[in-house]
Order: sequence, then C-alpha cells, then structure tokens
Amino acid sequence: LMRGAPDRETQWIGASQDPVDPSNDPAHPEKWGDDRTIRSGVLAWLVSDPEAAPFIHPSGVGLAGAKIAGKLDLSYQEVARPLTLIRCAIPDGIDFSYSSIASLDLRSSITGPVFGDFSRVKSDLAMQFGSYQTVSVYRATIGGNLDFSSAKLTGSGAAETVSAQEASIGGDAVFHQDFTTDGLLDFRLAKIGRSLSINHAHFIGTNENGLDAERIAVAGPFYWVAVEHTPHTQLDLENASVASLFDDRASWPASGNLDIEGFTYGTFGGDAPADSIDRLVWLGLQPPGYRPQPYMELADAMKQSGRSEGAIEVLVAQRVAQRHSGRMSFPSRMWNLLLDSTIGYGYRPLRALWWIGGFVLLGTILFERGYRAGVMTPTDAAAFESYARSGRPPAHYPHFNAFVYSLENFLPVVDLRLGNHWHPNVYHRIRHNKSDAAERNLVGKTRMGTLLRWYLWFHILAGWVITPLLFAGLSGLIRAE
Repeated sequence: LMRGAPDRETQWIGASQDPVDPSNDPAHPEKWGDDRTIRSGVLAWLVSDPEAAPFIHPSGVGLAGAKIAGKLDLSYQEVARPLTLIRCAIPDGIDFSYSSIASLDLRSSITGPVFGDFSRVKSDLAMQFGSYQTVSVYRATIGGNLDFSSAKLTGSGAAETVSAQEASIGGDAVFHQDFTTDGLLDFRLAKIGRSLSINHAHFIGTNENGLDAERIAVAGPFYWVAVEHTPHTQLDLENASVASLFDDRASWPASGNLDIEGFTYGTFGGDAPADSIDRLVWLGLQPPGYRPQPYMELADAMKQSGRSEGAIEVLVAQRVAQRHSGRMSFPSRMWNLLLDSTIGYGYRPLRALWWIGGFVLLGTILFERGYRAGVMTPTDAAAFESYARSGRPPAHYPHFNAFVYSLENFLPVVDLRLGNHWHPNVYHRIRHNKSDAAERNLVGKTRMGTLLRWYLWFHILAGWVITPLLFAGLSGLIRAE
C-alpha cells in the first residue's frame, strides 16, 4: 500500500492480478491471510492526512483484492484525491459522513454498511458489481454519477437499502444490469441533474421494496424499464418531477402500489406505452380514490405527443372516475352522467346529435300512431269540428305531419307552424266511420291520449336540455378543465 501510493496503477494485494482469479473473490475473505489485510486506520490516515498527501499520486490511492480490517472511517475528513477500492472486502463497512472526497470507487467490492450522510463527493460514487448491505447518502452532494449497476443490496433486513433522501446528484443515478435489492430505494426530495434510471433491475423478497421518489426533481428522464418486481414492490412518485418518462407495462407494480399524484413528466420516451387505453390501466394501479391531477398530466402528455384523441379519452375518463368516486352529491352525479351521455363533457359535442335524432324519430313514431288512433286533434275549435266530422281539417288549416311535429316540439325556439295547431287530446278520441264519413264519432277519454300528452311534455323538456348542451359543447363553454 505504501510503496504503491505514489504510482498511478491500482495496487493488487495478492499473488494474482487477474480479477476473475478465484483467489481474488472478496466473497471469501476468510481465505485471505494477514498479507492481504490492511488496517482501516492506516488507509484512512494515508488518504486524509495532509502530511501524506505529497506522496500520493494525483489519481489517488487504488487498491484491489485487499481485506480492510475494521470500519474505514473517513467521516469529517478531507480526502483530496480519488479513492479506489476494487474487489476489496470491507466487512465492517465505510463511514464518510460529513466528509469531502474527490471520488469513491467501490467496484466489485463487498462491504458492510456504507454511510455518507452530509458528505460531498466531487465526482462519482461508483458501487457497480459489488455487494453492499446498506448505503446511506442522506443530504449528500455528489457532483458526478451515483452508479449501482449490477450491484446487490440484499440480506441486511433493513427497510431501506439505499437512503438518498434530499441528496443532490449532479449526473445520473443508475441502477442497471441486474441490480438487485430486497428493500426500498429512498430518494425522497432528492435532486438529480441528469437521469434516474432503473433498468433491468430486480426487486425481490417478501418485504416491502421498490422506489420511494416522493417530491424528487429529475432534470432529465426517468427510466423504469425491464423491472422484475414482487406483489410488495412500490413505485411512489408523488409530487415528483421528471423531464420524460420511459417505462414498460410489464414493469408496472401491482394494483394499489403506484402513487403518481402530483407526478409531472411532460412526455413519454422510447417504447413507453403512450396509448390512452394502456395509460388508463396505469392510472388504475393507484390506491382507491379519485385524484384529478394524474388524469390532467396524462392528457397533457398525450397532447404533447400528438395524440389529441387519446387526451380526450383521458379527460372523459377523469370525469367518469369523479362520478364513481362517491364524493359528489346526487344532483352533481346526475349532471355528470348527463354531460357524459349527451356531449362527452364538452369534448364530444356531436354525440348530442344521436340523442336529437333518436328523440325526433321516437316522437315521429309515437305521434304518428296517436294520429292514426285519433288522439292527435286540431287545437282550433272550428278545425276540430271539421276534423271530427270528416277526418280532415279545413283546407286552410295545417295538415298534420308526425316528423315535423316531433322536430318542432323538440327544438327550442323553432316554429314550423304545426306544434301549436295539433295536440294529444286527453278527453276525446276521433273514430271515423268509414261507411259514413260525415258521421261524427267521439269516443270518451282514453288512456292513450293522456300518455301521449305526458310524452310530449317530456319530449319538449328533453329538447330544452339537449339542444343547448349541443351548442354549449360546440362553443367550448363546457370543458373538464
């Protein structure tokens, strides 16, 4: 260690410098003798004492295949040069809390707990390929990348295997290439300068695991791709902010384990599902309850990706979810249902044309049957007398047309000069004797006339509701925003 400190090359402590040589496997440090053991206090003195600094190469101290005896305590120290510990065994762990360190590379090493709370790492904190019990960098500042590619953090029994709450990371936070953990990655309130990438990662075990990134701010994309998960895997992105979202459907957590209220992501990237059907399933993975913001954010993302129709489907689904939430009064739910059925909450106003056409057609059929049954009679007394005797109104009187009558009574403020001249008669029904057309036949009060009168009122009221909704929807007065 001392002789190699002035050299740039990493010093292998052992007979072989081959990384894949079984003798260099840090998983079996009990096979390493005293000749491969370095006291942690000696190493800490070498990298932090100002008197030793002139004898260390600018690239820093680099060790490989060593066993560090005791906890490597660098807390509150100034480590001006990089520290590289490759394929080392550090069973008692490392503490660099409140320290300032150029960079720390623990590739392929096996360590106990690693504490770096409130530390300042000027460049990278590299922990690839190794096995680490737990890592805590609470409120730490890392100027470069935090890299856990191919790392394993299992078996500690800790709820949080990586604690990076309120940490500031200038580069990427990377969990790639079969990264494996049985606990939570806690990045609450962290700030990341580039990306947070969880790609080809494995969350295992029977306890709660996953990612807690509540209120995280990521300047670049967030990747949640090819993630193996359990029924206990959580993905908490409440009030998180990222530039774009990359994910896949197979990586989505189980229902109830996704929290994205307040999550903003702008756009979808890569092969992330961007279809409204898939994304509505994604929203359905949230815990029960109505949350409008995830729908609004999803609709905005759809618009930015050019999927305007998908955005409309999401906004309509939002209002449907609001109705089903049970947090609305009965009148409000009925109004919500009416807007959904008639004009799609203002996003599909032409849907009202189907209702208008249906009512006009139904009215045409019913009023025509009423006319044939003799319960549709003229409103004018003289015309009524003529119609009762001959079955025809006077020549000057508007003749009955079921379609025009239905259309006029349905459309508000539309006068086709027929609606006020005929009405369902609730007192008499005209029966015409074909053998003597002049014979007057008045049948007493009939139920059909009463029912047709009630339907006419309903027909008119429906027109006064649906037609204004059509124009309100076309003008944009009714929108979910």
